[in-house]
Amino acid sequence: MKYFYCILILIISSCSVNKKEASTQKSTHVIEKLVSLKEELSIQNLMLLTKEEAVAKYEKASFIERFTLDDAYGEFRNNITNQYIQEERVSKTIIIDEVTWEKDKETWITVWYEVQESKSIPKAVYVWEKGTEF
Repeated sequence: MKYFYCILILIISSCSVNKKEASTQKSTHVIEKLVSLKEELSIQNLMLLTKEEAVAKYEKASFIERFTLDDAYGEFRNNITNQYIQEERVSKTIIIDEVTWEKDKETWITVWYEVQESKSIPKAVYVWEKGTEF
């Protein structure tokens, strides 16, 4: 039981490194790290959370911008504009929050949330490589 307790403590404290070795009197064991929050960032997870929940869970976002849907120009924002019919696209009443997190050294994840009365609901997600030009 004492041995198990030591490994549990090492697992919990190893989130910032890839592997951690736990030495005991009998042998050395390699303990894989727990998945960090940034590694958990996925389309499935983000589409289940409001903007407020996602920002709280995944820490500070790298970029946040708010705009009305009729101001969503460019290839990058096609993912959000395609979620709406033409009449909604030209409406000046739909407000969108665009939030981007760094997933890893090579990848960004952007989520577009429709701002409603008391919360922001995820409408579209886009995973893209850093350095991509739109």
